[in-house]
Amino acid sequence: MFVGISKSMLCAALCFFWIAGLAIPQQVTPPAKLQLFKRSLGVMGTDLEIKVIDADADKAGKALDAAVAEIQRIEDMMTTWRDSPLQRLNAKAGSGYFQVPEELARLIARSLAVAEATHGAFDPTFASVGKLWDFKAEPPVLPSDSEIACALKKVGYGKVQVDLEASKVALPAGTRLGLGGIAKGYGVDRAMAVLLKRGIKNAIVNAGGDLKALGTKFGKPWRIAITHPRGGQEPVAVIPLSNICLVTSGDYERFFELDGKRYHHILDPRTGRPATGCISATVLAPDAAFADALATAMAVLGPVDGLKVIEALPRVEALLVDLQGKVFRSSGLSGSTKKGD
Repeated sequence: MFVGISKSMLCAALCFFWIAGLAIPQQVTPPAKLQLFKRSLGVMGTDLEIKVIDADADKAGKALDAAVAEIQRIEDMMTTWRDSPLQRLNAKAGSGYFQVPEELARLIARSLAVAEATHGAFDPTFASVGKLWDFKAEPPVLPSDSEIACALKKVGYGKVQVDLEASKVALPAGTRLGLGGIAKGYGVDRAMAVLLKRGIKNAIVNAGGDLKALGTKFGKPWRIAITHPRGGQEPVAVIPLSNICLVTSGDYERFFELDGKRYHHILDPRTGRPATGCISATVLAPDAAFADALATAMAVLGPVDGLKVIEALPRVEALLVDLQGKVFRSSGLSGSTKKGD
């Protein structure tokens, strides 16, 4: 039986399909696949590697370039190996207050605060005696006792005056500042800040053992293996990292051996000689500059005194290896980072 269709019925049917068609899911382009991009180069006397994970290659590349430029900017400001604002400040020691970039004044003030918190185990004025040690000399030469004793008279963080409002710093005659124990970590912090500003959500910045991790590595925490400084097949610990910093300092980074004894670059500001507290110190903290300075202090203080400092600080943990190779962990690491985890 034929059923007639009126014009009005036809229009109604067409309207239904037009409206229904609007609700039909359209073909959606799948999101671009996440990829890992990286940059590697030498900076601040060490190897820098930055990794970012993103779906946009152009965005990732520009972010990496900007992060590298930022850490190079920090090096240019704080190096003592060539002309820089810090080097010019050292040259003006004994001449009263000297104008420096605001950023440099703030970091010097921070370094003095860490010196106070670590009872002078970390001290940026160590450079007053550090200039006597050349770890690249061939053959190696030890500074004399009298040279060290004379230079130690210029060491002491309490001698430094900082006017933060005016961005001025005053050093006594003969006193030198060296920010090698904090500037590298600060550069890592700044590089990561640049990545964040450019929309990167997952990244890791590693400047010779000064690490800052952001987000995850394809959905899982970045995992860092801590090896024993005297060798061994298995890591001392494997630490998952996300939105935190980890810094490791040790006597194996720069050193020379003379008459069967190792002399390394981490100096005890109190003695003017290589530190004898730890052969390796790993510190976890919210920012890399703080972790960097604390790792240096731990190498000087050793496990007993060092862990007392660490346990008194919020959101800070440490893994230390003493001169006999024994491993010590702060309370927050004791149960979750043992080898094999």
